[in-house]
Amino acid sequence: MKKIVLTLVVLIVVVTAIFIYTDNTNKQIQAQSFQSKSQQDTAIDSKFDRDTFEYFLSGLGEVELDDLQAKFIQFNSQRPADAQIDKVLFQQYINYKTYLQTLESNASSAEFGLEDLMALNDQLLAAQLIFFTAEQQKDLFAEENQLRTMTLKKLELQEVAASEEEFDVLWQQELQLLPEEEQVVYKNAALMGSLADTKGLDTQKKYLIRQELVGAEGAQRLAELDEKNNAFSTQLDDYFVERQVLMTDDNLTDEELELAITDLREVSFSTAQLRRIKALERIHDSETNTDS
Repeated sequence: MKKIVLTLVVLIVVVTAIFIYTDNTNKQIQAQSFQSKSQQDTAIDSKFDRDTFEYFLSGLGEVELDDLQAKFIQFNSQRPADAQIDKVLFQQYINYKTYLQTLESNASSAEFGLEDLMALNDQLLAAQLIFFTAEQQKDLFAEENQLRTMTLKKLELQEVAASEEEFDVLWQQELQLLPEEEQVVYKNAALMGSLADTKGLDTQKKYLIRQELVGAEGAQRLAELDEKNNAFSTQLDDYFVERQVLMTDDNLTDEELELAITDLREVSFSTAQLRRIKALERIHDSETNTDS
């Protein structure tokens, strides 16, 4: 219950940028002049309007809102005429996101029950229709709204079902009422949640669960990805230890320290990783300063 509620609240507040990397049929536009510094090793996601909006807004903090809007307008003007997004819609989305901050602050202030979550869902749907037409709401939020509605239905069925078996039957009946394409969307989201739940399990148990979810080949690819990520985490930890030794060396001037860290970074990681490492350094230093 707690996990589902947390997932629902995350879906409701939607405050994080989402970067979608697909195959070559997803036409993404590389344009560093439109990006903030931390975005310059990424591609502008232009497949869906909302993804484009979220991409530009993810630069907030590095770039002022007015500058972000100017970058969006510049980017948008260079797209083919039939692919351009109404700049007014971007402003509507900004206004909507600003309004969502009030919902977010309320949602994080207490543990909601089912009735509270349903009321919050109603507020969110109403807010969408304040800022957007029904057609715009469908284009921007249809999938998110469907997932949230089904999550609420799942909570409701869990409360009324007398057993896990009865819940499974009721839930499958509910899914069958959806159009086929929406069934696929929800099942994919459920699959991602199930895969995320394997984090922290021992290697063998994790592999068996993943094999059941995505098959032997998929489980093997995920295991290989785990190994790659674990190796990178170890490499990064070692780097931060060596970097900290340099930073506490009183014999180094500021210029010598900067050069030494640059040399260490370039020796420890590939050229393609350097921008990512610099971003991770900033996060690491920020967390270290907070803890101290």
